[in-house]
Amino acid sequence: MKKRFLLPIVLITAMALSACAASGSTTSVSSELSLIGEAPEKQETEASVSEVASVEEAPASVEETPASVEETPASVEEEYYYGEYKELEVGDRAPWFQAELVGGSSFDVKDNLGKVIVVNIWATWCGPCVREMPAFENLYNDYGADGDVVIVAVNACEEKDAVDAFVSDNGYTFPVAYDVEGYINFQYPTDGIPYTVIIGKDGLIKEIHLGAMDAETQYKLYKGDIEKALAE
Repeated sequence: MKKRFLLPIVLITAMALSACAASGSTTSVSSELSLIGEAPEKQETEASVSEVASVEEAPASVEETPASVEETPASVEEEYYYGEYKELEVGDRAPWFQAELVGGSSFDVKDNLGKVIVVNIWATWCGPCVREMPAFENLYNDYGADGDVVIVAVNACEEKDAVDAFVSDNGYTFPVAYDVEGYINFQYPTDGIPYTVIIGKDGLIKEIHLGAMDAETQYKLYKGDIEKALAE
């Protein structure tokens, strides 16, 4: 997947990696917060409070952030839609991305248009992310690998070996994508993880969830979102 941004690629990579490599302290608001960089100390919160692992905010100078992309060949029906750097909202067109998956296969949003797509941004060091992971495995078992629902968990900038080990140790079978350079995280910017986006069959964002509680609670929440999106 080729990209050409107005901003030098060095800034893009630095921004994405800063979101995955900034060291910082934990801050308690209504959720469990910790800056990316080193694995936050595990803390348990009340079951009624969603937990979020915080990431460093994106640069304030958005006017320098690229919104244009390289044109695709005329033979392609539609220019590949990368989106632009902005906080996504319900109703927005979901950015397309391509990714390598654990196990060697690949995933492309464009190839799955017409289905409901669940995109989850996560990291192995993120406690709330890890705790909700069984929800995605259960959803994957519910809908299967070739149905009208696609689940892809995009790792936030960690090395492939770390992701492979996590998936293997936990026996997860749902699609897990690498994003070592942070390109996908750049298209789906967030100030905290886990960050889950429900994309409808029309390619528009139907729901956005920041943070997570326990796996059972998240399963019911995402299941409801998916069924609603399927009914549209």
